[in-house]
Amino acid sequence: MTEKASLNPLLSIHEVATAMNSTLDPDGLLDLILDRCISFCGVESGSLMLVNPKEDILDIVTSRGLNPEVKREVKLKIGQGVTGIVASTGRGILINDVSKDSNYIAIKKEIKSEMAVPMIVEDNIIGVISLDSNRINAFTEEHLAIVSILANQAAQIFKNLQTFRQLEQKNKIQQVLIEISKVVTSSLDLDEIFNSIMFILEKSLKLEKGSLVLYFPEEGRLKLVAAVGLTQDERDKGVYQPGEGLTGKVFESGEATIVRSVADDPLFLDRVGYISHFKNDPHNVSLLSVPVTSDLSIIGVVSVFIAHQKNSDLQTYLDFLQVVASIISQAIRIHNLVDEATKEISRENILLKRELKDKYKFGSLIGRSKIMEKLFEKINLVADSRASVLITGESGTGKEMIASAIHYNSNRSDKPFIKINCAAIPENLLESELFGHKKGSFTGAVADKKGKFELADGGTIFLDEIGEMDPNLQSKLLRVLQEREIEAVGSVKARKVDIRILAATNANLEELIQQKKFRSDLYYRLNVVNMHTPALRDRPEDIPLLISHFIDKYSKENGKVIKGISREAHKLLSAFSWPGNVRELENVIERSVVLSQTEMLDIADFSEINTKNSNVIQPVAEKIADNGNGLEISSAFYNPSNLDALDGRALEVVVGEVESRLIQYALKRFRYTKTRVAKYLGINRNTLDKRIKELNIEY
Repeated sequence: MTEKASLNPLLSIHEVATAMNSTLDPDGLLDLILDRCISFCGVESGSLMLVNPKEDILDIVTSRGLNPEVKREVKLKIGQGVTGIVASTGRGILINDVSKDSNYIAIKKEIKSEMAVPMIVEDNIIGVISLDSNRINAFTEEHLAIVSILANQAAQIFKNLQTFRQLEQKNKIQQVLIEISKVVTSSLDLDEIFNSIMFILEKSLKLEKGSLVLYFPEEGRLKLVAAVGLTQDERDKGVYQPGEGLTGKVFESGEATIVRSVADDPLFLDRVGYISHFKNDPHNVSLLSVPVTSDLSIIGVVSVFIAHQKNSDLQTYLDFLQVVASIISQAIRIHNLVDEATKEISRENILLKRELKDKYKFGSLIGRSKIMEKLFEKINLVADSRASVLITGESGTGKEMIASAIHYNSNRSDKPFIKINCAAIPENLLESELFGHKKGSFTGAVADKKGKFELADGGTIFLDEIGEMDPNLQSKLLRVLQEREIEAVGSVKARKVDIRILAATNANLEELIQQKKFRSDLYYRLNVVNMHTPALRDRPEDIPLLISHFIDKYSKENGKVIKGISREAHKLLSAFSWPGNVRELENVIERSVVLSQTEMLDIADFSEINTKNSNVIQPVAEKIADNGNGLEISSAFYNPSNLDALDGRALEVVVGEVESRLIQYALKRFRYTKTRVAKYLGINRNTLDKRIKELNIEY
């Protein structure tokens, strides 16, 4: 051999080593080494096999010049045939005439010569390179030596690349797990979670398909609940009995499974038609299935189909899939906990609504007088209608309670009941409060806001003190009643609403109409049904019932044991005129219960009422009257005989009574317009509201 010729093998080794070191793909490396060995030896075919220690066989991972079926069907055992012997002994074999070697196993008729060398790294045999030729004496000892060097060099590089690939694969898996965790924590919708997980798996790991089936104990079956890219008909076919097919087997056994080729496994049923969606040959697709467990019981199976990648680590994928299964299990557990909590809240809500129904089913509108019986009957008649109701009457008679009774006894009882006091909200904000506003429609409107009418859609809205509503808003309210639509402040688009309107007032709306302060057309729209709440003085027979009810209510609220009320105290309360109506009676009973130190309320517990009923205050108060031209205080007010009994508190009682009468007079004179009343009295609006509250003035 010439010097030039003798250098050729070294040049070949250098060229192959350079080429092998230029790739980071283990699969590409195996293809490269096989191609270079075939080229170097000048032969027609060959294969590269890796040791499968679990099954003690050689798996053909890449080949040239062989039928694909050979690659799929031929499984040489370690120690069997030429390549099997090389894999077991670690020594290369050269056969220049296969017909004379008894160990040769023919896998192709045309083959006349074969050479096989081991791939060894760190004293471990990881594979075999087998080269074949249609010629006798195709190989030389030099071929054997050079290919053996290349094989071992390739084995080391392959091992390094495989480690790199595994690290890369694990990093990718970690990223996928992070992405899946985000999905699980961002939603409580199981369908959304399942489908998102399947989508992430299929996209990130380049799966052929993925699916999740769950066990439904009430049906005794497993049903497909999530899969990407299947039609609804295909999904509906994903139903299995425990133990049926690969899915049923994994569910029944509780053991994770790897099926190397779904097309070759008789247990793979392909019931939903997965194979028709595969991009690769079904023989080259593996199935990984793991059970989904919860509280030591199996509740489902998650499966993925992965196309064969040379040297792909299916076990790592299986381990990863088991983590995904545990995440799915956790999501189901959280959903069940939330679902149970939601059901509990729903049960509590139903009970609460029942209590509300019971509460307003005239339970808080207490009375046995004929006037109250007629009112209860009227509530029953109008409850289920859509008609607007105008509730009138003095303050403290329970107008809001009547509105609540109407709503909670109607077919809208499970829908919103929105209450708004038209006098409690400044006029410049009332429109926004009722109808909402769009962002930027006025100073301070930093975001869109829904109004009370939109929030009450489907239910009932109660407008208290409707007489205080600004005339401009009255026209908008009229539109709601006529057109059943609202328009937010700053919006040009109307929105349809389905609401029932209940309104209440203690003002005389007919007088306000004459004064051009209230629209007559709105009045008639609101006053489809009129309900007048009687003053307490007009139903004195109901006072004993109310006294008993309030004593029981506030005794429980304050942890007191109040057994009842004395005859004298009962007589005192029954004789009082109750200008503040039921609200005033309730306030008096609550105060007495809180301050009482005995188990029986007596006349001493109602000193305030006793004082008002005495002959001391009444003559004084009667001298404060409207003479038609204004407030007049008679000289009889200063009669000492009327004041002697007020020793120690004369100033407080008299000044308080005068102030109370003065405010009531002004309220009546100026039609309960607080701004005008405050101006007349020479105080601001806030001070007026404070004094009305402190003096317990009912209006």
